[in-house]
Amino acid sequence: MSDISAGSLANETAPVLTRLSQLRSQMTRWFLVDGFSRVLWLLIGLCVLDLPIDRFFRMDKPQRIVMLALIAAGVGWLAWRRLFRPLAAQVSDDALCLQVEKGNKQLSEGLISALQFARMPDVSARGMSPVLVRQTVMFGTQAARGVNFGTVLDAKQFQINLGLLVLAVAAIVGAGAGIAMKGSTLSIWFNRNILFRDDLWPQKTYLLVKRVENGKVKFPRGEDWTQQVEVTPDSELVPENVYIDFRQARTVQAMKKVADRPREFETVFSNVIEEFEFRARGGDAVSPWIRVELVETPAVSELKLEVTPPQYTGERVVDLPAGKGPYFVLKGSSLKLSGKANKPLSEATLVIEGKRHPLALAQEIDFSGQVAAKDLLAGQYVIDLHDTEKLTSKRPTAFGLRIRTDREPRVRTKLIGVSGMVVPRARIPLNARLSDDYGVTSVEVKYLWRDDVAQTTNEGKLPLPAAKELLKKAEFQFDDVLDLEPLKIPTGTSLNFHVAALDNDDVSGPNLGKSSDFLLRIVTEEELRTDLLRREKEQRQEFERLLKNEEDLLTDCRALQAGVTSAASLSQEQKDLLMQFQRRQKVIGTNVAAIAERLSSIVTEVLNNRIEDPAGKLEKRLREDIIRPMGEIAELGVPSAVSELDKARRLSTELTPRGEAFQTAVTREQEIVDQMREVLRHMVKSEGYQEAVNLLYEIQKSQQDVFDKTLKEKQDRIKGIIEGRPPEDKKPEEKPPAEKPAAKPPESKAEKKPAEEKKP
Repeated sequence: MSDISAGSLANETAPVLTRLSQLRSQMTRWFLVDGFSRVLWLLIGLCVLDLPIDRFFRMDKPQRIVMLALIAAGVGWLAWRRLFRPLAAQVSDDALCLQVEKGNKQLSEGLISALQFARMPDVSARGMSPVLVRQTVMFGTQAARGVNFGTVLDAKQFQINLGLLVLAVAAIVGAGAGIAMKGSTLSIWFNRNILFRDDLWPQKTYLLVKRVENGKVKFPRGEDWTQQVEVTPDSELVPENVYIDFRQARTVQAMKKVADRPREFETVFSNVIEEFEFRARGGDAVSPWIRVELVETPAVSELKLEVTPPQYTGERVVDLPAGKGPYFVLKGSSLKLSGKANKPLSEATLVIEGKRHPLALAQEIDFSGQVAAKDLLAGQYVIDLHDTEKLTSKRPTAFGLRIRTDREPRVRTKLIGVSGMVVPRARIPLNARLSDDYGVTSVEVKYLWRDDVAQTTNEGKLPLPAAKELLKKAEFQFDDVLDLEPLKIPTGTSLNFHVAALDNDDVSGPNLGKSSDFLLRIVTEEELRTDLLRREKEQRQEFERLLKNEEDLLTDCRALQAGVTSAASLSQEQKDLLMQFQRRQKVIGTNVAAIAERLSSIVTEVLNNRIEDPAGKLEKRLREDIIRPMGEIAELGVPSAVSELDKARRLSTELTPRGEAFQTAVTREQEIVDQMREVLRHMVKSEGYQEAVNLLYEIQKSQQDVFDKTLKEKQDRIKGIIEGRPPEDKKPEEKPPAEKPAAKPPESKAEKKPAEEKKP
């Protein structure tokens, strides 16, 4: 007995496993009958409940869809619970054995023990007696032979469920027959709630909403529309009132009964611009929800605007972007428009400020037209369209035009190397920058000056040859010179001038553009030299102040150097002091450069006024002895000193390099002081020279005045002798010219004024 194999034990339990498989099939049938019977009866019950709800509450399509979804959800939930979940569960053999033993107490767990021992591969290795195991298996299988496994299922409930299933199927078949009968209650319910048709339940009143096709009615967009509803002849009752229900707004609008037509009602929908849904309701009749579709009135779907600028502009045709108006159009332009309508047209017109211009039609939907330059006005342009159904839009397409004139040329001019005072023979360099949208035709200088002695006003214009080759450009600049010598302007007058330019506008122009006016005082060379000397003195005084600042800075640097000679490092206060020294040195350098620039402008002004020839003594002295050294101070000396001061600050903790940097900075500053002193010496010398030159000019002028007056007196006396007039007949106000020594200094201006007024 000890060599009993596991295979022989499995053979003993094979009949038990077969019976368990049969029990599993019986369970499947039981669950199927139970589940289907419950699901079908729930479906029948919900449908029976839905029928009176739809019958008495007249549910619309969305409500019916919701009800069907609820029915499907309920049936689906029950099918999952009573069908799919039980059938999907996997029941093991051990679980079935336990259920069989639970219904048959006499087995005393022998059946489950037999199955479990039979599956063991080697009982000896587990320390179990093979004999006892075999006896247990044989006992369990023998005991199970007299047991009916099917008793674990409720046979009575199975019969009830089977009967209910048969009745449910019969009811569904009967309902199908009722549905097949046209006009029956079940047929109406099925069509409304399953097929979602709009069949009507039996009622006393039937309403017909006119012009409805496939549940839709078309309204013209943006216009008023009268909708009519008719009570059909097969209605038993004509209601007193019919109402319109709006779906989205959930509002109600009463309809008016049409005079002489008691079965018809109407209402007006005003300014319909959005689609909506409505239904008619009257008596016991309720129409289905009707969707309003808006029909477009004739309108412009595509529009192209082309503007042709005047010929003088040289520009091509310009396309105006749609919907970006108002458009600014150059005066003298013409307009061409073309477009398409959204539907066939019978007429198209362009209305310009009340005046109608017919447009040409092509292929029923295309229209085009042109507005000549003489008819192009500023204002609102309206495109009025009429379709083949004689409809016109209350909101036609419109665009605005604004007429813009060609702007005058923009002229910006600046004078180079002159101040507010010039001599009569001065040359005035100028730089002009011009811009115009379409080019200029001429550029010239217009001037005006008044001769107080002759009581005349002199005006004129001078060409600017440098601009001749640039006129066709939209923007350009040039340098030119205005020579005053040919104008022979007397001293003591004021010259007013500006640069003027004419464009090529041949429609409303030409347009004149001019620069700002320049006012110059015409003075004698003596007055100009005096003014230049005054300005040179001002620069010398400013330079003296800068020299004093540089000497103070040198003293402060030496004091700081002496205080930190043996210090291991600089304190924060000493570092800040070095930063201040750097800033002071930079300011001095900037101001020196500014003085050099102003002195250079004085030299340029001397040359422009032709006081001295180019490369003359004044220019050479100022440029070589003063301006150039100042530039070296500002560009070389000052940056070097600043760099050494910064180096000393950065090397604050290194004794030797810091000391060297300090010493170099002090040396550079001493060199700057020496250079500035030398420059100042030359400036003082130059002033003395200029004062001497000015004095010499005054002496020469006084001598010339004496000579002129003496010559005049001589001529008057000769004329008197010839005419026989005695010498005492001379005019009281005429006095012999005062005798002045040749080397006597010139009179003051107050003393010279009466003498000057006596000039003829």
